Amino acid sequence: MSFGRNLSRFRKEKGLTQEELVKQSGVAISQIRRYEADKSSPTLEVSARLAKALGVSIDEMFFDKTTGIAANRLMDRELLEQFEMISALDEGERQAVKKMLEGIIVKHQVEKVMRPKTEKSWSQRFRDITDKLAKGVKDYPQDEIDKVIDEAVTTVRAKGRARA
Repeated sequence: MSFGRNLSRFRKEKGLTQEELVKQSGVAISQIRRYEADKSSPTLEVSARLAKALGVSIDEMFFDKTTGIAANRLMDRELLEQFEMISALDEGERQAVKKMLEGIIVKHQVEKVMRPKTEKSWSQRFRDITDKLAKGVKDYPQDEIDKVIDEAVTTVRAKGRARA
């Protein structure tokens, strides 16, 4: 489920109107409408304010629990043993471990959501730039273009920014 649908669902489950959510979260109504329509994504700070106002965790706002990792069986034996050791700790220590785990998980999930969809490699970006340059120099003689390229490559290599 998307962030917008989750936001709308949690708001309605709490019996809140968009205006009431504005009062509790301090987020502008225009932004709440954009989020619920999946036309915009909130910052981490805004996500935290909305989650707090709705009484849910940030990861619940972004991710459907039924498709989360927790629904799968734990296969890492070492991790399973660590969880068993944690269960023997006193309540305060267990709560501290849970908070640390939640922080790490939320950080990972937010980074995954915020990560650029596709980052072009250096060579692809270079190819794109040279293609644009090639269109702009169509009226220049080839030997002049080759001379400029050779000078640029020599300069870049001299500054240690590229390898032969």
